[in-house]
Amino acid sequence: MSYANSRPMKLFAALREDTQQGWIWLQDTSLPARSVVKITNPANGSVVYCEALQIDSNFLSAYNQSPRITISNRETALVINGWYRTALGGLSTQTEVSLKIEPSNSWWGKFKACTHHPQIIVRVAAWLGAIGLFLGIIGLALGVLSLCPRA
Repeated sequence: MSYANSRPMKLFAALREDTQQGWIWLQDTSLPARSVVKITNPANGSVVYCEALQIDSNFLSAYNQSPRITISNRETALVINGWYRTALGGLSTQTEVSLKIEPSNSWWGKFKACTHHPQIIVRVAAWLGAIGLFLGIIGLALGVLSLCPRA
């Protein structure tokens, strides 16, 4: 099953231990394990990148504890924290929203997953790495230029 086309997903709040993590939970067997996905809200064009974990029986037994609202249909369930719901346009839990979810396992998708992460230390580290790469390329170019003979 692939969510590449927009389809209604019922949103569920993340577990307490997942509220500051850079992942969502869904069921899509076509995605590789711990795949990076791009989630687009077609209603407003908002986009987030994050890691996708699979809803399985172990997750459901931990999630479906009273007094929490239980997930009865894991095919359409999306467990997502407040950070990503806000970034997608302030989406509320227990609502059905059409979202486009597609794999994005390229180096760019992984970088974007870091820059969209809920924890600031991950976002800062990603940007510092990008700045370091940029400065390294400039340094390499200047070093090569200094070796070229001048007229």
